[in-house]
Amino acid sequence: MKNQQSKATKFFNKVTSHYKIILTLSILVIIGVSLFIPKMTKDTSYDAFLPKDDPILVFRNQVKESFGLKDPMVIAIVNEKGIFNKKTLALVHELSEKIKAIPGIDPDQITSLSTESNIVGTDEGLEVDPFFEIDELTDAKALDVKEAIDDFELYQGSLVSKDHTTTLVIAEMLDSYDKRQHEVYKSLIALLDEYKSRNEQFYLAGEGAVSGYLIRYIDEDAMKTNPFAALIISIILIIAYRRLRAVVLPNIMVLASVGITLGAMAAFGVDFYVITNGLPVVLIAIAVADGIHILGEYYEIAAKHPNYTQKELVVNTMVQMWRPVTITSITTVAGFLAIAASSYMPPMMYFGLFGALGVVVALVYAVFMIPAAMMLLKPQLSKAYKPNQDIDWFGKLMQFIGEIVVKHPKKIVIISIIIVAFGINGATKLVINENRIHNFQSEEPIVKADALINNKTDGTSYLDIFIETPENEDLFEPENLRKIEALQSYVETLPHVKGSTSIVDFLKKMNQSLNENQKEFYTLPDNKNLIAQYFLLYSASGDPTDFDNYIDYDYRLANVRFRMDTGEYLLEKPVVEQANIYIEEHFNNDIIKATTSGKVTVDDYWIGGLAYNHFLGGILALLVVLIFAALSFRSIWAGVLTIIPVAISVLFIYTVMGLMDIWLAVGTSMFAAIAIGVGVDFAVHTVDRLKYLLKEKELPIKEAYSEFYKSAGRALLFNLLALALGFGVLMTSSVPPLSKFGFLVAVAVLVSFIGSITLLPALIYLIKPKFLNSNK
Repeated sequence: MKNQQSKATKFFNKVTSHYKIILTLSILVIIGVSLFIPKMTKDTSYDAFLPKDDPILVFRNQVKESFGLKDPMVIAIVNEKGIFNKKTLALVHELSEKIKAIPGIDPDQITSLSTESNIVGTDEGLEVDPFFEIDELTDAKALDVKEAIDDFELYQGSLVSKDHTTTLVIAEMLDSYDKRQHEVYKSLIALLDEYKSRNEQFYLAGEGAVSGYLIRYIDEDAMKTNPFAALIISIILIIAYRRLRAVVLPNIMVLASVGITLGAMAAFGVDFYVITNGLPVVLIAIAVADGIHILGEYYEIAAKHPNYTQKELVVNTMVQMWRPVTITSITTVAGFLAIAASSYMPPMMYFGLFGALGVVVALVYAVFMIPAAMMLLKPQLSKAYKPNQDIDWFGKLMQFIGEIVVKHPKKIVIISIIIVAFGINGATKLVINENRIHNFQSEEPIVKADALINNKTDGTSYLDIFIETPENEDLFEPENLRKIEALQSYVETLPHVKGSTSIVDFLKKMNQSLNENQKEFYTLPDNKNLIAQYFLLYSASGDPTDFDNYIDYDYRLANVRFRMDTGEYLLEKPVVEQANIYIEEHFNNDIIKATTSGKVTVDDYWIGGLAYNHFLGGILALLVVLIFAALSFRSIWAGVLTIIPVAISVLFIYTVMGLMDIWLAVGTSMFAAIAIGVGVDFAVHTVDRLKYLLKEKELPIKEAYSEFYKSAGRALLFNLLALALGFGVLMTSSVPPLSKFGFLVAVAVLVSFIGSITLLPALIYLIKPKFLNSNK
């Protein structure tokens, strides 16, 4: 140990001797890397949660490309008196035309009553004409449109609500605007605002709108939470040390950690995801912790040795603190890397990787920048540390806690065992669920729009089923088409599936139209040649591209799109499961095959793995912390003791999640690994300081405990406040998943702190482990 201190002394003598160079380099690195931040791009799509080469996503993209499917912006026009009047239909037409001119919108992919066509049988064949011409529109003609829709089952629920109060305008975006949905969303909102004075109400939702709204939402949220976190941390530092330098130096560390991390993300072309919004706040809370401990040690030494020069104060401080600061940083890095290693989802993987980078940056700046910067300053005492070694009431509070631990160690252990039992029970009852619309507060316009559209129409969540046959024109075969019809009929019986569309629906309508529009002829023709003839007749009057979303040019591939009125995983999952069972047992054969795809299928795939990744990440973090702590303290018992408080804190959170009905979802699934990596800091500092007092200073155990609680214990208290309140700032986030994540980690950190200053010392007091070598 003395050899280690000698090496550390030499090292920090060199650091303090070259402080100007170190400070200059520190500032240049912050500025240089942070310059990349404006180049950062945002990705709020649900595709972002899977790697681009994932087979499920690759297949879904192939289906989308084959049939021109997009994640649209969906505008609902509501007139509670009914939409089938001249004014409302003229409005539908006007909006449809104006939307075509919005940058980012594909003008050929607008679907509304103004763009769609009716199919009518005539003596000559089929007549495919728009539902109305704007120049001929009257109230009487509007009623004709109503009659036509009532007779065209395909558009009932998908384009017009069954109560006739709502109609949709569905706008698809150009591929080049995949990551610029917010621009399109903003333009659409500006357009709809022009019509606020009308009797109709307007709502904008759909998957494209959700992605666009999220970008603006998280930008506004970051503008609120990041400065608030910095303010909270600064207030804590002022209370802790009551000196300006104690506020400035840790905040430079924070600036370096956050600025370099985000700059590196931008430089490496890593997108900013929804959950990335919480990373700056997390790093602010974590980065300041090292500064708290270093400054606490500095002011304590300054109070005990008022004659020391600034260099002596700085070097002695760093000799004492580099080891625990390094250990806690590495264990925190382990927590972040456990997230990266256990997750297949890019947003979470990058959160872990760049969170780890931010912690490493904070460590480097703590070891180099803080001692270098302190060399510019004169020796200074803190009002919190007086030369006569009297302690303030924060220190007295911690001493009081220490007295309780010494008096009642067995009771503390028993209470901890009870918490563990409740936690294990809570872990078995975790609910895995996700719903993208829950990224917003319930009063947000996008949430209200989503609810209205899902309630009034068939919904905005899509399950696609891809149909494949071996030969061209196989989809003219009546048997194949009847299998598709049966598939539609079955899936539509499943909960929350409100409707579907396939080429079958168009063929049934054509058959009805060519048989005097009699309802009993709303069926599939039995003759292959007749079916081929129907397509030919349609092309003579209508646009053959009308079927591009449902069947390919060779009539070999088809797509069936089912609409659901919810995007909630627990409601989507059984639909996908039952659809797949039906496909395997009743549909697939050598002649025709079906495969599920679309957003609902993708959701089922990636959300289903959250629980596995959550527990894997937590276990990995615990193992890494255990191994590193054991190696650092050269004792397996030290490693075991170190992880006990954080393990209990995670189990406690499972109980909290069960009581408060909090889902294990994308945002909350990361809490365990983060809580372990961050919360273990308290245990590491506790073990390290007790080892120093018991083994090196050879103090009697009660005296060592008293010394620990009033000095290191006090610093741990402010470390707790910085972490808990820092993560607690996320509770003010407008993004509910981040708010819940912040709450869970803040509570876990609090429990870990309590465990580290009560249970851990109690266990040490009772079992007196050999690595502490306490014989007094």
